[in-house]
Amino acid sequence: MKRGRVRKLVTLAALPFRQREVAADLLRAMRSGDIQKTWRMAYTAAQQPDLGAEKIVSREHRAIWLCVPKAASRSTIAALTRMDPDAELIRDKTIAQICSMYPPVRGYTSFAFIRHPFQRALSLYAEMRFHRQRFEGEHLAPKEERQRHFAKTFYGLAEVDGFDGFCEWLNTPYGSDVFADRHFLSQHLQIRLADGRLPDFIGCVDNIEEDLKRVASQLGMAAPALPMLNTVAGWSPTPAAVEAARVSLCAELNAGNKALLRRRYAEDLKLYQTVNEGETP
Repeated sequence: MKRGRVRKLVTLAALPFRQREVAADLLRAMRSGDIQKTWRMAYTAAQQPDLGAEKIVSREHRAIWLCVPKAASRSTIAALTRMDPDAELIRDKTIAQICSMYPPVRGYTSFAFIRHPFQRALSLYAEMRFHRQRFEGEHLAPKEERQRHFAKTFYGLAEVDGFDGFCEWLNTPYGSDVFADRHFLSQHLQIRLADGRLPDFIGCVDNIEEDLKRVASQLGMAAPALPMLNTVAGWSPTPAAVEAARVSLCAELNAGNKALLRRRYAEDLKLYQTVNEGETP
């Protein structure tokens, strides 16, 4: 066996299992000459778990909020910046990087809000479906396309057929936390502090207004009403419309995709049940 091939095999064997699977797929794609497939596999293989979702630091109240995308994040940002106009919204930085930049943050009160993994996955799938329908056939610059429809860059994601297919993809190496974008990265990883601890307070999207009031009271802040943001253009988020949308999304759930989501987000489910006293949708 040639030395170059031996080195490749040793390198692949040293990688964690899911990275090794993707690396082997990438080698096969390169040999096949399929440039587009190779590029998308290479893009996925180059990713790190995306821990750079927004954080808000309030120096006055010595508090930090850690964002979970697809868990009422836009609405929470709007509410928190109203509660403390001087708070700093930090984008694309990990909690470790923020603590390195501002060491006193290590002693701040930390809090986050999580969402049932089934509902979060449904929300992301609905958003991807919306973007696919809206931008299909339109020409978008590469950067704009990535921002509006990131699914096109992860190998196999743009081609998924239905919510069942999406759940199956999440259980492939390409949908694992090893490479995950913040929108499908496990929640428990996104809210852990620099030393690995969970935040001082974890609330749930199901009860976010009351949980936000509890946090505000502990910090000596006045909690404003939580706005509903990041909704589909032209949609009026009345209570009846919100409930109808929830029922419509939940209709996508079945025994098969629930089992897949339980496997993929086992740690998130444990955390949700602990925080929310075992309630499930």
